[in-house]
Amino acid sequence: MQNVKISVDFNKDAKRIIKPMHGVGQPPILGGPEGVGPDLFHYLEEAGVPYSRLHDAGGRFACGIYVDIPNIFRNFDADVNNPLSYDFTFTDILIKDLKDYNVEPVYRLGVTIENAANIKAYHIYPPKDYEKWAKICEHIIRHYNEGWANGFNFGIKYWEIWNEPDSPYNPDEISMTWQGTADEFYRLYEVASKHIKKCFGNDVCVGGYAAIGFTDHEKYDPDLSGNISEKDIMENDWAFRINFFHKFLQYVKENNCPLDFYSWHCYATPDKIIDRAKYLRAVLDKYGFYDVPDMLNEWNTWRYEHKMRSSAKVAADTFAVMLGMQKTKTYMLNYYDARIGQSVYGGMFNPDTYESYKTYYGFLAFNTAYKLGSEIITESDDKDVYVLGARNDKKGVILIANIKEEAVSLDFDVMGVDINDGEVIMTDDQYLYTYRGTVIKDGMLNIKAHSMIEIKLTF
Repeated sequence: MQNVKISVDFNKDAKRIIKPMHGVGQPPILGGPEGVGPDLFHYLEEAGVPYSRLHDAGGRFACGIYVDIPNIFRNFDADVNNPLSYDFTFTDILIKDLKDYNVEPVYRLGVTIENAANIKAYHIYPPKDYEKWAKICEHIIRHYNEGWANGFNFGIKYWEIWNEPDSPYNPDEISMTWQGTADEFYRLYEVASKHIKKCFGNDVCVGGYAAIGFTDHEKYDPDLSGNISEKDIMENDWAFRINFFHKFLQYVKENNCPLDFYSWHCYATPDKIIDRAKYLRAVLDKYGFYDVPDMLNEWNTWRYEHKMRSSAKVAADTFAVMLGMQKTKTYMLNYYDARIGQSVYGGMFNPDTYESYKTYYGFLAFNTAYKLGSEIITESDDKDVYVLGARNDKKGVILIANIKEEAVSLDFDVMGVDINDGEVIMTDDQYLYTYRGTVIKDGMLNIKAHSMIEIKLTF
């Protein structure tokens, strides 16, 4: 059995708070008559899930009643200032339920993906009046943050403009998210972001644009210059998207647009997700957006076979992303997603039994670190064994994800506390977030392939 060295120093602060790496996309509503109420929201509260991004919440299984601009403002020709022009009914219930379970919404201003756009597209076109669209957004924000139209004072912080507009604009390819050009989106972002910030200032954070991602950035943008050939842009989706990214940042900078956060997506293995986060950060810094946080608000490590969703492998890979991304400059993660249904993306809950999959317990374990608050220095000498540590004045925790195909023996070198006193909780192909007690002996612990380990310590 391979030995893996785990170094942990509870006396050395990593100078990072534990960030909200255990956010989700969409809440676990069932979508039928039962789906109006909170359903399984208690799972989110029990795992301390801090944020739920509200995108794709208004789609086919939600009956077109939640969140999306066309679901709330159903007649675009109506009076934008008249409360009767808006239908907040079901979105009110959804957001109130989230708040009741201590989950903050990340509100996507735009529309749900239209997967059948090749047959007919409905709402994914550029608005016919950008200024009016921005005023609709304003009134939605006023409803939820200022009580307008019999609304609330929820103080929702994050307002995201659109989702994945960086689909190639190609007559031979039908976009499921944006039936417009790149320039049309840049203009929409400018109008909406400036209007929202003019109305609400620093009371809200406005950003976007939920980029599809940066696959093959090392091929098309090795020097971070954005100098991509027109041939590549026209022929390769990823070249188009990377060019879209650079042009967006240039436009924002040249037109002095607000950008309180930048959001993006990635569906890949843990190492590739972390690599793309570093690329993204380098490009943001290149354009001078040093203080603009990035939010990976759609991500998943597995989306090909439904049967894999319940596996220890998927759980360990998901946990590894949370641990690894905590050590990058990315501010927030929103796992895609917390739905219950037929989607291969829904990796947290069993759609047949409504019980939680193993992956859910990684969110529960990460919350232990999140509540402690301060990251401490940790290191693993194996790239496939991820480690993270956190502490407060009285307690500490070590979190470990083994994504290897084989069991390993962890050899701990821990400063500031006796590791042999650590209380171990395991999740693997045998155990489901099971308390194993003080099973570390002489600084050693054997763990299985595809495992998640939580070690709780007291000072």
